[in-house]
Amino acid sequence: MDNFRIALAQIESEPGNIPANLEKMLGYIEKASKEGAELLVFPEMCLQGYMVMDGKDFRIFYEQAIDFTSEPTQRLLDAVKKYQINIIFGASTKSPEIEGNYYNSAILISAEGVMDFYHKVHLPTGNKGGVTFYEGLYAKPGNEFPMFELKQAKIGIEICYDIFFPEVSRILAIKGAEIIINISAAPKFSKIAFETIFPARALENVCYFVYVNVAGTQGELTFFGGSRVWGPFGAPLLQLAYEKEDFGIVELNQEAIEFLRRQLPHLRDRARRPEIYFELLEDFG
Repeated sequence: MDNFRIALAQIESEPGNIPANLEKMLGYIEKASKEGAELLVFPEMCLQGYMVMDGKDFRIFYEQAIDFTSEPTQRLLDAVKKYQINIIFGASTKSPEIEGNYYNSAILISAEGVMDFYHKVHLPTGNKGGVTFYEGLYAKPGNEFPMFELKQAKIGIEICYDIFFPEVSRILAIKGAEIIINISAAPKFSKIAFETIFPARALENVCYFVYVNVAGTQGELTFFGGSRVWGPFGAPLLQLAYEKEDFGIVELNQEAIEFLRRQLPHLRDRARRPEIYFELLEDFG
């Protein structure tokens, strides 16, 4: 990984208003490129707005789901190639192979115009902290943790609730991810939990951790914002504002990861005993 400039766009989205949300995203693509960023990261479900999954109306999530050929996808693809920047954004997507399969996805579009998807594996459903989530009623869970390789870096992607399952970050790190990116739509009540857990994930996996959250209020939920970047020792390198829209750029250093993974080799340490970790496969429900 060479030194790598990453921009965080902590935006507010209007549920169900793809034209407005898309125009905002296109503006940030131009801004990030002109300020020298090589990767721009948006929050979870930013294209349609997270609260299209409000448990009341199922139509919007499905009708506005995108795929490779959708108009919003093509406009983003054109902008990425024009401004020569990589982007990651969240959206509801539909499977081109299996009719009726819809996902809460992170979409990576490279500056070369290559498009990849990560489908959220862990879908919060039911009461969490006094708030009812409905994701499992809308979306199918993904079934894999891909690692993406850009020219500048190896990247793993998570979506929000995935962070509470430490196996995800460890799998991505063992696969070679130098940067793990979590796009999120986390409400205010979860702020302390998220801000505690992310630096731990960075430290235990000796990687950079990039967190991009939604800002503002959608329906009954207010999102805490507070997007951040942590270094491989868990120290914060960049923090954006709470609750309101914000933007920032950070430069990540290649040598730090290479050096620290030599000094802290536990990802490849012979002391690791994966052959006895089988209890992770047990159903404790």
